[in-house]
Amino acid sequence: MHSREPHERRQHAMQVAGTVTALVFVVWLTTLPMRLSGPAPLAEGQPNQTDLTASVAQPAASSGEARLEVSTTSVYTP
Repeated sequence: MHSREPHERRQHAMQVAGTVTALVFVVWLTTLPMRLSGPAPLAEGQPNQTDLTASVAQPAASSGEARLEVSTTSVYTP
C-alpha cells in the first residue's frame, strides 16, 4: 500500500469506507422491522405492566418488621 500513489490510497480508503458503511446500513435495515414492531403480546393469564405496577403500590401485610421488596415492570418472554 505504501508504494502506491496518494490518490490511489485515498481511492482505496473510500472503497473500504463505502463497503463498511453499506454493510452497517444493510444490518440496520434488516433489523428495522424487529425494532419498530411493538412489544410481543402477553399470553392470557400473565400479569401486564399495569398489574405489576399496582402490586407495588399496595402495601404488604405488616408483620412488624421492616423488609425490602423488589418488583419490576419488565416482562421476559422467551
